[in-house]
Amino acid sequence: MTAAQLRTRILASARIAYQGYAESNIDLNLPRLPDLGNVVGLLDGSTDQYAWYRSPGLWRSDVLTSAGEEDTYQTSQGTFIWSYSSNLLTEVIGAQPVRLPRAADLLPPALALRLLGFAGPADRVSRLPTQRVAGIDAAGLRLVPASAASTIGSVDIWADPVTGLPVQVEVFGKGTGPPVLTTRFLDLSLARPPLSTVTPNPAPEVGYSTTALPNVAGVLNGFGPPLPGKLAGFSRVANPGGLADVAAYGSGFARFAVLPLPQRVGASALAAAGSAGATIRISGGTAVLVRTALLTVLLVQQPSGAVDLLAGAVTPGLLERAASQLLGSP
Repeated sequence: MTAAQLRTRILASARIAYQGYAESNIDLNLPRLPDLGNVVGLLDGSTDQYAWYRSPGLWRSDVLTSAGEEDTYQTSQGTFIWSYSSNLLTEVIGAQPVRLPRAADLLPPALALRLLGFAGPADRVSRLPTQRVAGIDAAGLRLVPASAASTIGSVDIWADPVTGLPVQVEVFGKGTGPPVLTTRFLDLSLARPPLSTVTPNPAPEVGYSTTALPNVAGVLNGFGPPLPGKLAGFSRVANPGGLADVAAYGSGFARFAVLPLPQRVGASALAAAGSAGATIRISGGTAVLVRTALLTVLLVQQPSGAVDLLAGAVTPGLLERAASQLLGSP
C-alpha cells in the first residue's frame, strides 16, 4: 500500500472490533496543577489497561492502578465507572460538550484516529518499515505536521494492514530524540467481545450511585471579557453549544485552547505553575510559562484578577503573542 492508502484504511477502522491489553508511556513532566491531579498523572507516566471494543458507543476500558483498577463502560444507556478501591459503580448522567482526557483516549486506535483527524492537506505522510506488534506484522505510517507553530515533529502509526486497526502510536517532539508518547498493544485479538463483557453487571455487594455532570457552560462562562474572533493571527474555531467564553484557535496541529479560570482556581494554578515554570514579561503584563517537549501552557492574569489558561501543542512564542493580545496589547 501507499502511504495515502494506508491512511485511508486507518481512518476507516473506527468500527473494527477488538479486545486486548495496552501500555502507554508519556513523559511531559507537567507540574501538579490544582484539581487536575488525575489528568497530570495520565499525561506523565505509564498507564496499563485492558480494553474490549465493539463499536464507538459500546466499549469498556479497565485501567490497572496501585489500588486495583478503575473500569469505564460506554453503553447505549450512558457511561458507567466502577472503582475497585471503593467497590462502587457510578452512573454518569448527562453529556457535556468538552471533557478532560481519560485513559481510553490513549488506546492506540483512539489516539491514532484523533491525530490523523487533525492532519491537513499540507501535512506529509510516508511509509515506515513493517513492525511486529502484538503478533501482527503491522504496516507503518509517518505523519509530519507542516506548521512551524506546532511542537509535534512527527506521529508514527503502525496498523494491521488488513483492517487498518492501529496497534502502536509514537509521538515525537521537534528536535527531540526518543518519542515523548508511546502507546501500543502488548496483546490483541480482533475477535468481537460479547455484549455482556461491555455491559456493567455488578455483584449484589457492589454499591451503586449516580452523578450528574456539571453545567460546563455555567461553570466556565463569565470569568473574563469576551474572547476575540482572532488571536495571534489564528481564527477562532466554532465552539460546542453554550461555551461562549471558552475558545480554540487555529487548525490542524497548530491549534490552541483558551480557558478562563475562576479567580480561586486561577490563583492556585498560577502559584503551582510558577514553582515549575518561568515567570515571563509579555506585552501588557506578566505570565507564567510551562514548556514541555509537546505541550505548552501559559497562564496570564487579567487586570481584573481573572486568569486565562492557554494551552496547546504549539510554540511558546505563539501563546505569548496570544496572551499579549488578551491583555489589550496589539
